[in-house]
Amino acid sequence: MGLFDNLIEAFLKLTDPTPTFHPERCLLERYTVGGCTACADACPHGAIELGDYTVRIEESDCTGCGLCVGVCPGTALEYPLGPVQEAVQKARGQLRCSRAPGQGEEVLCLGRLTPGLLAEAGSRLGPLTLVRGDCQNCPIGGASVPGHLEAMVAEARRYHPGLEVEVTTEAPKGPALGRRELFTGWLGAARRVAAEALPEPPPELLPDSEDRPPAELRLRRLAARRAEAVRWPGVRVLEGCTFCPVCANVCPTSAIRRYRDGEEGVLELELARCTGCNACVESCPPQVMEPVEYGQAELRAEFLELFRGEPRY
Repeated sequence: MGLFDNLIEAFLKLTDPTPTFHPERCLLERYTVGGCTACADACPHGAIELGDYTVRIEESDCTGCGLCVGVCPGTALEYPLGPVQEAVQKARGQLRCSRAPGQGEEVLCLGRLTPGLLAEAGSRLGPLTLVRGDCQNCPIGGASVPGHLEAMVAEARRYHPGLEVEVTTEAPKGPALGRRELFTGWLGAARRVAAEALPEPPPELLPDSEDRPPAELRLRRLAARRAEAVRWPGVRVLEGCTFCPVCANVCPTSAIRRYRDGEEGVLELELARCTGCNACVESCPPQVMEPVEYGQAELRAEFLELFRGEPRY
């Protein structure tokens, strides 16, 4: 690795943060049956350690590629989505990674593009063009990025089936930049990247933040509203439910609500919060929950009643 590459790596380390970890949305923290190793499995640098029912990220090993964020079933890992949304908007649906040739709006690694980001941008801007560099030899995301992108696009099509995405290695329109210009461009982007590293405002400055779904799920919902049909992941309850609290306890996004209505117990699903993680399916003691896809009619309903009856525990 030459001096230029060493300078770039040092710059990225100083200005780009590790993902924010929300333990309350982690399947390990919620003691889901079977646990979850998705983030550690996806990390190309071994920066994620799982132990004691939690996730630890080694900052010195994390490159900020974002691969762990996209595969987290509970949206427990997050990067700020606003800057990427802004970049895609400015480029009218065209985005390149920081190692791709050419110029224009960029993101550190295309591994940071989540299903919600892709679905929402496609629903608003039409076909998307993503320009990647040499992933095979990239020290940021590595060789798994192209396959990861395919998986993210496939998931995004649940929420906006008409999504069109072209992934290419051809430089965006405009003159190619030399190393000096690339370095200058990176330094010019430092202010934007550094802004992402700033701590979020305290909770009291974010009204109703606890009641709002994660940003990723809000983007999926926006995309779905613009689609004629959707395949939103959810669950249903078969006969034999005992109204035990397990499904509500393990749900990472509070999509399942459990309450009493007189003598009856009620389970409801807020579909817009469901990620399809299947934590409830795997953890249900009588094994009477199963995954299912829902359409626009169910998504428009605020809550879906999964169970109503007398508790049998």
